[in-house]
Amino acid sequence: MQKICKTCKKDFEIEQDDLNFYEKMKAPAPNYCPDCRVARRLCFRNERTLYKRTCSKSGKPIVSLYPPNTPFPVYDQHIWWGDDWDGVDYGQDYDPSRPFFEQWLELRNKVPRISLLNIDGINSDYVNNSEDNKNCYLIFGAQKNEDSMYGRLVYRSKFAIDNDFVQDSEFLYECIDCRKCYNCMFSDGCETSMDLIFCFNLRNCQNCIFSINLRNKSYHILNQPVSKEEYEKKKKEILSSNKKLAEAKKEYEKFKKEAIVKFSHQVKCKNATGDYMYNCHDTTHGFDAENTKNCKYVGDTEGTIDCWDMNNTYYKPELNLDVMGTLQTYNIKHSVYMMYTSNSEYSESLHNCDSCFGCLGLKKKKYCILNKQYTKEEYEKLKEEIIENMKKEGVYGDFIPPFVSAFGYNETLAQEYFPINEKEAKEKGFNWQSETSGTYGKETIKEENMPETIEEVTEDILNQVLVCKDCKKNFRITKGEFDFYKRMIIPLPHKDFECRNHDRMKNRNPRKLWHRSCLCKIESHIHGSKKCENEFETAYSPDRDEKVYCEQCYQQEIY
Repeated sequence: MQKICKTCKKDFEIEQDDLNFYEKMKAPAPNYCPDCRVARRLCFRNERTLYKRTCSKSGKPIVSLYPPNTPFPVYDQHIWWGDDWDGVDYGQDYDPSRPFFEQWLELRNKVPRISLLNIDGINSDYVNNSEDNKNCYLIFGAQKNEDSMYGRLVYRSKFAIDNDFVQDSEFLYECIDCRKCYNCMFSDGCETSMDLIFCFNLRNCQNCIFSINLRNKSYHILNQPVSKEEYEKKKKEILSSNKKLAEAKKEYEKFKKEAIVKFSHQVKCKNATGDYMYNCHDTTHGFDAENTKNCKYVGDTEGTIDCWDMNNTYYKPELNLDVMGTLQTYNIKHSVYMMYTSNSEYSESLHNCDSCFGCLGLKKKKYCILNKQYTKEEYEKLKEEIIENMKKEGVYGDFIPPFVSAFGYNETLAQEYFPINEKEAKEKGFNWQSETSGTYGKETIKEENMPETIEEVTEDILNQVLVCKDCKKNFRITKGEFDFYKRMIIPLPHKDFECRNHDRMKNRNPRKLWHRSCLCKIESHIHGSKKCENEFETAYSPDRDEKVYCEQCYQQEIY
């Protein structure tokens, strides 16, 4: 089936397996292409834009995802989880003469929202979508970390500063997609390694600089063996000043463009297309997916089974369609932040609920519509009436429309994966936040006067206000950060957290696939004197410089 996307106006195809799944879920085919569907879901996910405001119930100062001028109340997370308020108190009758989402928006503006999701954090107030962190600051989607700062999707790590997608590591700085690493800096895709600087795809290596695709090596620079003295000299040179570090970054990026890469970052996958996948089976268009089975169009997912169009979903969600943010859900459609909930549609922030439609902020409820309680028979009858009316409106079967999102597009993950400007966002029906957090022009040290070396920096820097060289936003250095830079002998950053994060994300592949063939021409491989004829879907675009190999040729060459 061919359709035209309502947002981007491009043709897109709905395949037979899609139609089979929609039929199983009793849902019509979507009116938006896969990319626009992702953007519509992610515009409901603000992870990193934080504000200071007061709790609408207690009046105490809190850190929140929402600025002070929201039309809805915002509760401190501990109060929100408490029993002294109930979401059904805000319930309202459904009016068949009015558009459904107009009524949904009215409900949204009444129901209290949780300030942020920070479960069992210790001395870690400025984190979100996180659990069991201690002494952490500005880490997001993170779990069981200590003394870590500035990162996203960081797990079980200590003293990790400015990292994304890292696990079980210690003393990491500016790393991406690293596991079980120690004392590594500016490295990508490395595992079980230590003392690396500017390295890519190393396994069980140590004391390496500017190295790519090595296995079980030590003391290498530019993939060539060196003495310990040469290694230490090069390391000292790179970290001697911010200028030398910037030169090293350029050298590393140039060297990395010559690398042999596997068509996809996949481990233990079968019949899978996508990137950054682990133990995925029968999964199409999966990105940062782990332990998925029979899924399509999923990203940042773990344990997902029989699901289509999912983002940020964990703890084995099953039989879900078009959902963002779930923990252990079953038969959920077109919803946001659903936890331990089943058989519900068009809802947001439900916890331990069943059979709810168009609800927000409910806990342990069943048979509710627009937060109003019904009997099972009343619920089923009214739900069918609403669905029929939504079909007449042409909105049933698509995600919650972006105009009812509590966030501006530029505050959310949508902007990270599908960046657009304010004019484009508003033309596509998204909100835009014009008063984001942060200050400008308050710096006490001009960018041109920033210290070049860490040796010349004293604790007085903790009292200074710095300015980002790119976006010109002000930022500061924390005590934990200062101690880390001193210990690792790293020059101070000249960019703020968001710009540093943006730079790291540019080093990851986009969530987009191209059909390509293997570039291997090595005669000793199984294809002999002919070029390898294997074809695949890859996130490496054809205009990139890397040599993209199929699984077979890559294994023969690297291992």
